[in-house]
Amino acid sequence: MIAYAPVAAETGMTMDEFIRQFEESPFEIINGVRREWMPVLPGHNVIVQFLLELLIQVRESADIIVYFETPFVITERSNWVKGSRIPDLAVFDAKRFAAYKTDNPDWKEKPFVIVPDLCIEVVSKNDDFADVMEKVESYLADGVQLVWVFEPKTRTVTVRTRGSAQAIILHEDDMLDGGAVVAGFRVRVGDVFAL
Repeated sequence: MIAYAPVAAETGMTMDEFIRQFEESPFEIINGVRREWMPVLPGHNVIVQFLLELLIQVRESADIIVYFETPFVITERSNWVKGSRIPDLAVFDAKRFAAYKTDNPDWKEKPFVIVPDLCIEVVSKNDDFADVMEKVESYLADGVQLVWVFEPKTRTVTVRTRGSAQAIILHEDDMLDGGAVVAGFRVRVGDVFAL
C-alpha cells in the first residue's frame, strides 16, 4: 500500500519516538517527508492476498520469509530513524533474516531494521503514480534488490532491479519471474488482475 498524505518535513527521530508515533497513526518517511499511511479498498487487498499466497507456495524452495504491511526503517545510528517504508509485501532471504533475528532478540517489538530483498507495491485508486515511483527509487537506494509495482488500472507490472535504471513493464500475457531473489516464482500478469 502506498496511499498517503504528505505532512511536514522531518529529519528523523529516535526509535522509541518512531514506535510511539507509529502506533498512534502509521506513517512512512520518504526522502525526509512524513507521509501518513492511508487505508485501502478491498480490491487492493485481493491482489496483495493473491500474491502473498503465491509467495507462500514457493517459500520453502526459494528460502524466503514474507511479511505484509510491516514497516522497516532506515537508521543513521542504531537508535535514530531517518526513513521508514511500509511495502504491501516484503520478502527477505531466509538466512539473512535468521541472522537479523539472532542479532536483534527484540525484533518483534520494533519495526524491521533490515532492508527487504523484494518489495511489492499495489497502486491504489488514491495513489499518485509519481509518489509510487518516488518510493520505488527510495527502495532501490535503501538496498532492495527487486521491486514490483502492480498497477490495476493499466493491468501492468513495473519491475525495477537494483543497479539498473531501466524499468521493465510487463503486460497481461507476460510472465512475472522472481529470478534469483524468489527462485521458482512465476505468474502470468493477467492472472493477478483477474480476481
